[in-house]
Amino acid sequence: MLPRTSMVRPKDACSEETWNRIVAAARQELIESDACEVDVSVRQVATRAGVSLGTIHYYFPTKESLLEACLDTYYARFGALVVELAPLTTQPDARLGIEQAARRIYGFAVSERHSLKLRARLNAELGQLEPQRARHVRGPMLDAFASLLGNMGGLGVAEARLTIQTMTGLIMHLALLADADLEQIAGVGGEAGRRLVEDHVARVALRLWFPS
Repeated sequence: MLPRTSMVRPKDACSEETWNRIVAAARQELIESDACEVDVSVRQVATRAGVSLGTIHYYFPTKESLLEACLDTYYARFGALVVELAPLTTQPDARLGIEQAARRIYGFAVSERHSLKLRARLNAELGQLEPQRARHVRGPMLDAFASLLGNMGGLGVAEARLTIQTMTGLIMHLALLADADLEQIAGVGGEAGRRLVEDHVARVALRLWFPS
């Protein structure tokens, strides 16, 4: 999403390519940041992207707008995941399809922990999901998942949406567990602990989709 600003265009601003380079640099800064500090230095982002601070502010008037742009790339990857899961709806065994979907979504969440931490931080600061993204991202994605997975358990549209929200909250919380917390809760940390959590997520998904 390129800027709409009255600021004079800096010499090193060259439209979409520069925007993408800045966002990629900010994402890398987030990945390399301290696990407890979900933040970036705009100056360091400018250095990594090879642009001036003026160019950063031309595209992103506030740090929050830069961080939201980092999440837009996460939403794109999440959208690709929805497409990837679509073939599961043709599984003859609906229970197996739901289990596989739950495991895949949990694995995706673990791989996107920095994005999830950032989303949680921005939600806490705003008190809600940023309105434009709630309208253009969360709504359509929730509809897509409800359509994709709801029929597999014979759930109505509203029940499917609520069930997906329940699973999303659970998966997000469990994916963000630090190793020390994971070891305390599951009795083992690291990859072994993550596998136990994945099994748990799959069991919970089956109970929610097939309660009887």
